[in-house]
Amino acid sequence: SYQGPFTPRKYQRIRKMSVDLEMERAKLSILRRPFITLYYFNLMVWKLVLSGIRSTYHRKAVRRSAGLILSLYFSLKVADRADKVESGFCFVSWWVGLGILSSIGLGTGMHSGLLFLWPHVFRVVASVEKCGNTHFETHSDMWGFRGEDAFVCKTDVKLKEEVNLFSLWKKVSLECFLWGLGTAIGEIPPYALCYSASLVGKKNKDFEEAFETGAQKSTISRYMGSWLEWMLKLVKRHGLVAVIMLSAWPNAAFDMCGMACGHFLMPFWTFFLGLVLGKACIKVHMQCFVFLVLFRESSRDMILSFLKNSLTMPAPPLLAGNSDGDTTLGDLISNQLVKQIETMRGGKDAKNIVKSSHSFPSIISLATLLLVAMFIISCIEQLAKRAKEEEDLILLETAAKED
Repeated sequence: SYQGPFTPRKYQRIRKMSVDLEMERAKLSILRRPFITLYYFNLMVWKLVLSGIRSTYHRKAVRRSAGLILSLYFSLKVADRADKVESGFCFVSWWVGLGILSSIGLGTGMHSGLLFLWPHVFRVVASVEKCGNTHFETHSDMWGFRGEDAFVCKTDVKLKEEVNLFSLWKKVSLECFLWGLGTAIGEIPPYALCYSASLVGKKNKDFEEAFETGAQKSTISRYMGSWLEWMLKLVKRHGLVAVIMLSAWPNAAFDMCGMACGHFLMPFWTFFLGLVLGKACIKVHMQCFVFLVLFRESSRDMILSFLKNSLTMPAPPLLAGNSDGDTTLGDLISNQLVKQIETMRGGKDAKNIVKSSHSFPSIISLATLLLVAMFIISCIEQLAKRAKEEEDLILLETAAKED
């Protein structure tokens, strides 16, 4: 900053200019000035991206690793031995990419598990029941195509073996892990956005005001602030364990946890490790075991029979719909499960289920989406104000040096 002498008149002029610029920064808002706010937000984002690229480029280990990988690939390509590498890359990118699409939409992402992963698991289970073993190829079932040998029983393997639930899980565990890894990667943007905004907030008091729960705030704002405060305390107290526990089950509000971790400035690798352990190592495999039990014919028939024999009370009229009055709750639930499983067979009609599930969104989902949107808007505005503040500091420095 400028350290030269100030005359009273020059001081008053700089002081007035500083107050005017501060008032202009306070007016930056998505609702009032969307274009100028997004302009400064983009400036700040690009600055952070370029800074990250430069810091990564200056790390010798990253450059050497990238160079080594490219050298090995081109060597294999010249020797016509890169087919397995390319197919492996396509396999990993397919399932990881689907996982990213599933979670990157802040609760509104693509239902790639329902459309691709679980139909793939069903096809594996159906092929096992047909072949009597797990000796068939499944990895070519990707990118909307299937190889010639996909799910085809091998003629040289005629001996049928006892395939238990664990054997089925081993057959699909890699696909499930990669998909879960993708869902973990998809949670990074909210964390990174709030991490950057929190760094800015240390230098900008306006950021803290966005989360005050005072009486002058609206009810939604106060509730949002108290929710964030609770999440911050939980993450601050338990750290990695909190991230694992909050991500290890289907948690529709996990975006708020990622935002809290970013606001708390949790180290990236601590946050990401918790996500991988919770989502890719626990949650997705728990879901996988549930679907394997439902897809296996023996266990599926046993579950449906248990439901029909246990839930013999009449189904509620609101749920029964156009069914006759003799429909029991067990019959209704069993029929719905069968319809869901039939949909999983090819994944073609799953989009209809997704659309129907969005027709009557729950109040909790709408409230969560509203809170997330408000938080994201607040972060965007604070990053925009930070970019404007840096620009204003340059203007003040220039004005201070003028005679």
